[in-house]
Amino acid sequence: MGGIINNKNILEWTVFLFVFLIVWTHVNVVVSDSMVPVMTRGDFVVVENSLFEFDPESVSVGDIVVYSAHWTNAGENKIINQDLSINGRTLNYYELNSRESMIYNLPIISSYSPTTPVIHRVIDTWTDSEGNKYYITKGDNNPTYDPELIRAEQVKQRVVELNDEPFIIPYLGHISIILKENLIIFVILLVIWMYYDYRKEKVAKNN
Repeated sequence: MGGIINNKNILEWTVFLFVFLIVWTHVNVVVSDSMVPVMTRGDFVVVENSLFEFDPESVSVGDIVVYSAHWTNAGENKIINQDLSINGRTLNYYELNSRESMIYNLPIISSYSPTTPVIHRVIDTWTDSEGNKYYITKGDNNPTYDPELIRAEQVKQRVVELNDEPFIIPYLGHISIILKENLIIFVILLVIWMYYDYRKEKVAKNN
């Protein structure tokens, strides 16, 4: 089959995208130093995903989780209850936004999400009168706890532990940070590479 895409290319790109998707959904990039010394900016953290790999209501104190934070974009999110007193802490409770699905965790689209993925440690839990579980989190390197009462459904990932320590691949995440900051350039280079590969294959066939 002629054209830029042939059967071989389709198979190669299908395998590449499948592997990329599996890897991408099981790592998270640390983008700040709020969890120093456990993890630092640019580290890759191996994670498991909520719902199909763990129950977000099974999270315990001490676990490091990735959750969708509203407080980081307070101007885009509505507070339902402000200055709640929970277990001796003052917290805000936010309304869920329609743009909070998993699809908004994908590159490019993530910039349209009203929430920010935050990797912090669970320091306390609270259950309301209806049996709904909530979490209180804090960055190990931060002076105080996060100002949001977090629903279990906001927990998207949990850091995998290896020998009772977070499974971290140091520094490798810097590549992802650079790509995200220069995504348009990366896409242009990828298209150029695909066209070059196509031209090279076409010339080889003609010869």
